[in-house]
Amino acid sequence: MAGASGPSETPVVPAVAGLVGAGAIAVGFGAGYGARSWKSSAAYKELIEKFPEVPTVEAEAAARSGAGRALMAGTALAGLMGLGAVVIAKSYGINNVQEFGDEIKRWLPSKDAITETMQPKLEPLQRTITESLPPVRDAVARLYGKSGAQGYVNSKAQPKSAELQPWEKDLLAQLEGAPQKKH
Repeated sequence: MAGASGPSETPVVPAVAGLVGAGAIAVGFGAGYGARSWKSSAAYKELIEKFPEVPTVEAEAAARSGAGRALMAGTALAGLMGLGAVVIAKSYGINNVQEFGDEIKRWLPSKDAITETMQPKLEPLQRTITESLPPVRDAVARLYGKSGAQGYVNSKAQPKSAELQPWEKDLLAQLEGAPQKKH
């Protein structure tokens, strides 16, 4: 097993991950093959053809045993994959889940390693985006100024110079703290 500080040199993590993945695929294959076995059985055909009537007991038993065998074979293969993962981990001195977790941490890159690797690649992209935004903003502002939309928006945004209603005057007076006169 590699030292705790450096990256791992053992193939434990990829081997265990590969065996676990293969085990999951084996279970899926067993379930799929079992379903296919059921769909191609005489019991399924009898069920479809003579729907209200149930298939014969012999046909159901044959279909069930074929599908069950396929699922059991997939499960057994997955169990062997899991056993293989445990044997590989034990052969490299990994005896519990905590040690396996430490081994995974050694395989994964550290935050500093990711920063060192990605920062030089991201800097030109950030500089390009920052440099290209002001000219685009200025071009949009020029087009907006030349269009009729600016005049329309400005005319709608200007307050009307109409006389204030009495209730508006009272409200403004209250807000400004001036004494309110009675009507």
